[in-house]
Amino acid sequence: MPALVVGILALGLYIFIIPYQFVIKFKAKTTPGDIIQTIRLWDRKYMNYTVVKIDSVNKLYQRIKLDKSDYFFTWRFELDSDSITHVRVEVSEPSNSIKNKLLVPFTKTKMEEDSEILVKEFYDVLNSHLEITKVTIEGENENINSFCACRNLKTAQIDKAQGMMKDYDVLTSFVSEFDLTLDGPPIVRVEKWNHEKGTLEFDFCFPIVQTDSLPKVKEIDYKLIKKTKALKAIYYGNYITSDRAWYALVNFANRNNYKVDGLPIEYFHSNPTLGANQQDWKAEVYLPIE
Repeated sequence: MPALVVGILALGLYIFIIPYQFVIKFKAKTTPGDIIQTIRLWDRKYMNYTVVKIDSVNKLYQRIKLDKSDYFFTWRFELDSDSITHVRVEVSEPSNSIKNKLLVPFTKTKMEEDSEILVKEFYDVLNSHLEITKVTIEGENENINSFCACRNLKTAQIDKAQGMMKDYDVLTSFVSEFDLTLDGPPIVRVEKWNHEKGTLEFDFCFPIVQTDSLPKVKEIDYKLIKKTKALKAIYYGNYITSDRAWYALVNFANRNNYKVDGLPIEYFHSNPTLGANQQDWKAEVYLPIE
């Protein structure tokens, strides 16, 4: 096939078939799930940023309106064997697709400049988050039996800590009013987790000593959190992002051929209201396995 024909076909493929006009790449020492949740938090800061769709932990689609420009970011994530996630951001501006494709090889376009600034901003946000959080996988373990007073909550995944804070006073007042004895740190037991939609249903619980005559209150349920075989992680950092340990545990389970048999259970050992540095907030996180 003549070189000219090959060149014309390649140009046609580039201009009319490839759906993006610019690509940015970087690496991060964390899981794809951690990066996706950080994008969700970053996205929430701006009215004109929208997470459109999430495809498992492999891909995220985002729309960003900036000044008069309307950009679409396709974030792709690939985790290697060293727990490094390779991130590829494919950027498109549908209203200027052909123009951008013709200009990108020869000059710096506004789309390129905006995209580099946006991805650099996110990269800095991600690194700041990673600097103040730590997840350590301890391997096979068991949680303990806990009889609890609980509140059932439904929130966005990134709003889990906000829901806990809201009901912390409710449970504290309940325990105090009826002179109940606490029997361990606060617990979150996840009942439903939809990663793609970013939604949760969970029980927020205070372990208490079980007695023969417990008060009946409409807003409080008594539940037994049973001991179960699980993978355990220790998390340090702000409790808003303690779900990062969930992704680390799921990744560890997949890489080591464990079969997951339930949803995460968290034990919170620090009280954020006492003023401790958030880097020192500790949680034990368990992922049930067979």
